[in-house]
Amino acid sequence: MAQAAGELKDDDVLYGYLTEYLDGELPAAIAGKYDQLLKAADRPALQEDFQTLRGRLQLALQSYYLKEDELAALASLVQDPRVKATVENVKIAQLERGVAVSTMMRRVAMGTFVVAAIGAAVVKFGGPSDVKFKPLEYLGYEAIALEEDSRERLNLPSHDPKEVRQYLSTYPGLDFKPKMLKNVPSTWDLDGATVIDYEVAKVAVVMYEHRQSRNPEKLFHFSFAGKLSDLPPADPGNMRGLIFQTYASNEQNVIAWQSANNTVSLLIGRRSAPELAEIAVAGAGD
Repeated sequence: MAQAAGELKDDDVLYGYLTEYLDGELPAAIAGKYDQLLKAADRPALQEDFQTLRGRLQLALQSYYLKEDELAALASLVQDPRVKATVENVKIAQLERGVAVSTMMRRVAMGTFVVAAIGAAVVKFGGPSDVKFKPLEYLGYEAIALEEDSRERLNLPSHDPKEVRQYLSTYPGLDFKPKMLKNVPSTWDLDGATVIDYEVAKVAVVMYEHRQSRNPEKLFHFSFAGKLSDLPPADPGNMRGLIFQTYASNEQNVIAWQSANNTVSLLIGRRSAPELAEIAVAGAGD
């Protein structure tokens, strides 16, 4: 209480110290007086009514605590809008397919895409200025979404290398030179390109398709401004002079290399890391 008991009216003492009385924490200095006031009040149900009302208040307050899914919903409000849209589109595509096993694998893949990467950055919730470009996470989502529905997501569906090269070289606002694989194996066909414009970075994407497979297989070459050292550390590989780093999810493998002074390339597909490195070496030089 802010005032001494002697400065309060009897009703103020009676109701003001009722909580302490019920909790057994009533100051000894007013214990005698309080018993007298309680008897004089002639309200036998006072304590029971107070306990009931206090219980209701506590229950009401509990409804304002955020549950785990509500916290997750808040976190999603500060996620990069493009990534959020991509994740939602992938989930819709998974439900339409109606294959339970595949759905489970995709969700695990999206949730754990960079588990194999050592020293991943701690996620920070904040305004848009706090968002950092996370290539492995963002482009892992993009590769899955493009694999599901590339026709809707490619700005330039094309099999013509000159057309794709012109599109990438004239795209406005890029602070790096987009890369293409120069000499991919003949079993892989160029299938188009697009530029993903995140709030924090722009990424060029060139897609290739292995049409000789029973189920056409796709391969994605991402390039963006940066340094290989910006990615989480990984044991380096060396394929005939091409120094690369390897990452993996449950479904896809990723190799990353420094394709120019200020440009990083990622090759994402279902082939093994050595096979991806062979393709990257064959296509190096553009």
